[in-house]
Amino acid sequence: MGQPYAELAYARVVDVRNKVAIAKIEFGCSPVVPGDIAVPLEDPQHITFHLPMHFDRFVPATNKTSGRIVLAKDFDSELGAGAKVYMNVGANQGVKVGDYMRAVRRYEGDLHDPVDSLSFKASISEDTQMKTPSIDANMLTRNNGPDIHMRDLPRRAVGEIVILKTTPTTSTGMLVFSMEDVHVGDQVELDEQPQQ
Repeated sequence: MGQPYAELAYARVVDVRNKVAIAKIEFGCSPVVPGDIAVPLEDPQHITFHLPMHFDRFVPATNKTSGRIVLAKDFDSELGAGAKVYMNVGANQGVKVGDYMRAVRRYEGDLHDPVDSLSFKASISEDTQMKTPSIDANMLTRNNGPDIHMRDLPRRAVGEIVILKTTPTTSTGMLVFSMEDVHVGDQVELDEQPQQ
């Protein structure tokens, strides 16, 4: 996937002396330090975004372009609306600026998270319930009721991402909507909602 980089600031060259350019920072998002690389500024493509017109929480899998969120800005791992994400799908797979990707996650992943798995380990019996169900039970955790298998539950959509920039094999996006926290490692797939 290459080396991640961040666009820290915009600078305007005000003078050139010998082999040195003198520039004035006109807009900055992060500190600029000696050794940072300066490249010519490309005018960014104008992107209009919208909130989902219809957000299907349990959308079935499709054969559309798909990949994963592999990194987030500032190495964050739990993300919400406004967060920047980097994905392992790009222009070679047909992704272009302005496209929307849907972030999805299977319930099985929650079983491996120490916090998210707590709700599956909690007592789910109710006083009037005759047969208490078990979630992915084994010999030691089986109750007298039905066994609920996590792999049988539908995957759930957790957020929507607009594509801001692409390379041949990667893309950068911004979360414009999230139903819950989006994680690095979540799957993404092309979402072709009708435009307004």
